[in-house]
Amino acid sequence: FTLYVKVSLYAAFGLSVPFLLWQIWAFVSPGLYPHERKYVTPFIALSSIFFVLGAACAYYLIFPPAAKYLLGLGQDFRLLLKADDYFDFIILLMLGMGLVFQMPAITYVLARIGLVTAGWMLRVWRVAVIVILIVAAVLSPTNDVPNMLLFAAPMFALYAISIVVAWICGRARQTA
Repeated sequence: FTLYVKVSLYAAFGLSVPFLLWQIWAFVSPGLYPHERKYVTPFIALSSIFFVLGAACAYYLIFPPAAKYLLGLGQDFRLLLKADDYFDFIILLMLGMGLVFQMPAITYVLARIGLVTAGWMLRVWRVAVIVILIVAAVLSPTNDVPNMLLFAAPMFALYAISIVVAWICGRARQTA
């Protein structure tokens, strides 16, 4: 019974988020200057698109091998997998990757206000690799390297996309 309630609550929340964000935007946007409004709109679009992409990546690309590995650990045991735990694992994985996929949107904001440049991101790429591997190790549900790399691969791609976003924002900032 609790699984049905939990699925219903998550579905209701997921379906109401776009409406909730629209209401927040309708409240906030009249108080913004036109130049501020043109910065916020791309952030909201980027953030929404990348969150959905992150959740989809987690569900379709990362979850199947991670679940296969986790289920393979218990070959010598009688597996008592509850649907509630399975659902929680999927939701946690999707939320985690959805948040990780916010990297380009956050880079957009930081580049627009001048805190981050593409050149700086290229100079600190070694540190970024270490940070990405640490985050992937924390997010990965298992302690094996292949699953950690499965989590890290999209983050490396997102870092490259973030460099491009910072470069585009830097060019727009120079011409403004």
